[in-house]
Amino acid sequence: MRSTALCLALLTASLYVNAQIPIYGGSDPPPQSGGWLPLTPSYSNGPYKQAIYLSFDGMHQFDLTRFIAQYPNSTFASVVKHGIFYSNARASSPSDSLPATASIFSGTFPRSNGIFWETVWDRALYNGGSNCTGPIGAIADWSEAGDLNSSAIDGGGAFNLTYLPMRLTSWGTCETLLPHNFIRTNTVFEVGRGNGLVTAYADKHPSYEFLNGPSGVGLSQGYFPEIASVDGTLEAYLAWDDLHWSALKNWTDGNWANGTENPSGAPSLYGANFQAITFAQQNFGYLDGAGTPNATLEEAFVATDKRLGQFLKDLESAGKMNDTLLLLGSKQGQGPINPNTLVVTDPQTVIDGAGVPVAFFVGEDGGIMWLENPADAFTAKSNLLANISLGISYVLAGNEVTGAGFGSPFLDSRVPDLIIGAKVGTLWNVGFEFVDHGGFLPQDLDVPLIAYNPNLKPKNVTQVVSNRQVASTMLRALGLPLAQLDGFRLGEAPVLPKLFRHSDEKIVELVWDPYCC
Repeated sequence: MRSTALCLALLTASLYVNAQIPIYGGSDPPPQSGGWLPLTPSYSNGPYKQAIYLSFDGMHQFDLTRFIAQYPNSTFASVVKHGIFYSNARASSPSDSLPATASIFSGTFPRSNGIFWETVWDRALYNGGSNCTGPIGAIADWSEAGDLNSSAIDGGGAFNLTYLPMRLTSWGTCETLLPHNFIRTNTVFEVGRGNGLVTAYADKHPSYEFLNGPSGVGLSQGYFPEIASVDGTLEAYLAWDDLHWSALKNWTDGNWANGTENPSGAPSLYGANFQAITFAQQNFGYLDGAGTPNATLEEAFVATDKRLGQFLKDLESAGKMNDTLLLLGSKQGQGPINPNTLVVTDPQTVIDGAGVPVAFFVGEDGGIMWLENPADAFTAKSNLLANISLGISYVLAGNEVTGAGFGSPFLDSRVPDLIIGAKVGTLWNVGFEFVDHGGFLPQDLDVPLIAYNPNLKPKNVTQVVSNRQVASTMLRALGLPLAQLDGFRLGEAPVLPKLFRHSDEKIVELVWDPYCC
């Protein structure tokens, strides 16, 4: 683990890593040759010149409502007061970090983009280093486990290629999958880059280079300092967040993440995520079922609000605030909220409870399971529901998974055989986190979403919307062709309502399904 002092030193001095783009996005400029899309004149027919998305991971709707009531002069209060507040926004299902991020920037469901969790089972892959020999079916782990060195802030500067899964190509050769090979649909960054715009994003693991999309070149710069390398203190997490805030400022000023000049100029499509709030939540951050924060979580909210305020000043100083659509939200909530009703259970008990051979199970406050024999799905469902000690609320099996909108486990190598909903208060975990995400409960899905520009007419939109709609909304803001985004063409990502004065996009009323998506 990196020390707090080192994190702060990195904040001050910036990161100087030998980035292997697009495998890794460090703070150094990427090379200007080899695989990158050529720049063309910017496609600039939209009402804004910049579209930015910021994710304050873990934040719930109720967190934001409580905070602005307690701090009416805060930055969050100001953007809600002067922006468009979507008070019924929903995260993706499953709500784990990777599918939640994929949902936002591809505008697609997991059934389309193929990402169901950060670590999953794929029936069509082979183990890393196997040269596509041996049993078919393998874990695809896009956590810090795939880093060359997850204790280093740059993840070791490369992926551990012997760990990443492998697949047979259509011409019979075996290849290692990089994260961007795993997502099946394109991203907003690919659309932006293909239309001549500079793009950038900052996230928590180097594996988030999957945002490059299937082309591998959607991001002009990805910046992914490894969150697993920092100490387990709020100070360290705020220092890590500050690396992202620093990158945002540098990008806004027309530089690379490390502050050196980008000859192509500032990105038009960019953003970042932040981890201080989610860290504070996971360490008994709530005092009761009402979501009253403890002192550490309150400090995280206040510190994050202060940093957001500074970023708005940075945009203003750069002369860009009036031309920017800023989307603020959270890619997922998490739970349980009430520490007094928390029941932590070893995930192995869920595997054992299935009573049939299990290929892989992953879960926190909800879970998904792949079986060695999909024909056992309803037997496993019956066994799991019969064991009340597991804290299971419901199980979807086989064709029920398809009916709920997750895709077919019989036709798609990645779709799980079982979707397992946890009861409120249940957490399947063996670590030291007492709040987590991934499930299908309101604590996971009820997230804030705000569209802000100083010239917007303030509104409170009560219509149910999805984080998926961020993707098409960012493109619409910049005047980019929506038909180039897979999520929009598939009808999974309508533009957010009540935002564009002369929008010709079809507004789709979304009905929240508690299971999906």
